Amino acid sequence: TKRGRLMWLKAHKVPEMQRSAKGSAIVNLLNIKDDEISSVMAVKNFNDYLFMVTKKGMVKKIKLDMFSKPRNVGVRIINLPGDNSDSVVDVKIISEKQEVMLMSSDGQAIRFNSDEVRNMGRASYGVTGIKLDKDDEVVSMEIVPLQKTKTTILTVTDKGYAKRSLVEDYRLTGRAGKGVINIKTGEKTGKVVRTIELDEKDTIVVSTKKGMAIRIKVKAIRVMGRAAQGVRIINLKQGDRVGDVAKLQEDKDVEAGEIKE
Repeated sequence: TKRGRLMWLKAHKVPEMQRSAKGSAIVNLLNIKDDEISSVMAVKNFNDYLFMVTKKGMVKKIKLDMFSKPRNVGVRIINLPGDNSDSVVDVKIISEKQEVMLMSSDGQAIRFNSDEVRNMGRASYGVTGIKLDKDDEVVSMEIVPLQKTKTTILTVTDKGYAKRSLVEDYRLTGRAGKGVINIKTGEKTGKVVRTIELDEKDTIVVSTKKGMAIRIKVKAIRVMGRAAQGVRIINLKQGDRVGDVAKLQEDKDVEAGEIKE
């Protein structure tokens, strides 16, 4: 969760429904009060690590086998400041020697080896992953695949712009630097909402705050340099903003979009 708790839920306890159904409120399945979910992951074995990042750029690595015995109330896995000034943005499973990329809302990015972050206990806050300017915050984390050939990072802004760049364009640096430009943000493009690691065969769905959704084939978004503004991928109505982006299996019910340069 955003406040740094980890909860377990057996998959078979989630009621099965039709794709068009509204679903069950998570509070009916997990004991979550005054908190929000930041990440959900499927776990079959507990061999690797959990790697987490907070909006202030702190990172933490913790062994997954610490959580192999479920507890109904969940456990705290990161010791965040008591004044609620920081929160968990994302948590992902990572193996040794894998690289991590952190992306900020103002268009900065850093790529470093996760082995630079030592394994920690549940009571620690973590270490600095990226140094941020004032009012900037981390919005996304990507775990770089071990086979990086033709892997690209798609960056989407809240005003409906997107760009795709090769992972190799982001030079590997040490942890705790300022990083490099990921996308040129400004009045026209807005702030970065989400980044996602993709290849040519993938399809994404972009959803807006007011409930619009559009399906786009990734190959329709050309690969550009890091400092580009990108292209408009969704036409937003007045007052609407992009809310999230997800990689998905083909869905015939979501309208396919045209990319306009």
